[in-house]
Amino acid sequence: MKGRVAIIADTHGSITAWEGACAVWGAVDAIFHVGDVLYHGPRNPMPDGYDPKVLAEEINASTTPVFLVRGNCDAPIDEVLLKWPVSAPLLVSWWNGRLLLFSHGEDPEAFREKAILCGATVAVSGHTHLASIKRERNVIFLNPGSASLPKGELPPSVALLDDEGIAIFSLSDGSRLLYEPWR
Repeated sequence: MKGRVAIIADTHGSITAWEGACAVWGAVDAIFHVGDVLYHGPRNPMPDGYDPKVLAEEINASTTPVFLVRGNCDAPIDEVLLKWPVSAPLLVSWWNGRLLLFSHGEDPEAFREKAILCGATVAVSGHTHLASIKRERNVIFLNPGSASLPKGELPPSVALLDDEGIAIFSLSDGSRLLYEPWR
């Protein structure tokens, strides 16, 4: 897989979040969604544009491959509505000679240890709704933030991997919030 890879997390049923992400990314070669796709969850407010059925239809209509990781708010019925397979607890992919590891992120310490142990280049998780890019040893840990229900000071966000590095973008205005070059 070459080119540009899109990463999204925690849409929680928001078609507004999905459409905003697609507009920010532009043309990409693959989309990785690291969980909490269709349901808002019992502890979360209903996000703007909450329409799980329409969101499932839009994800299914994607001509770009969509790779999904099950999140803590994803249920078996969600998988019935989605044509793309849902992986759990981990998804592994190679991209431009880089090992990418994906998890929703409910057990961050176990995920961190696994990413370091297997020599991942990038370890991607969601769950916390907090956008971040951090390097530890030789691993870049990426959380794209929540596309629908962000926590902390940053707005709704998504990430993009390209030949230059990793960037997190605001869904509010498309601006780049965080950036990490490959080095």
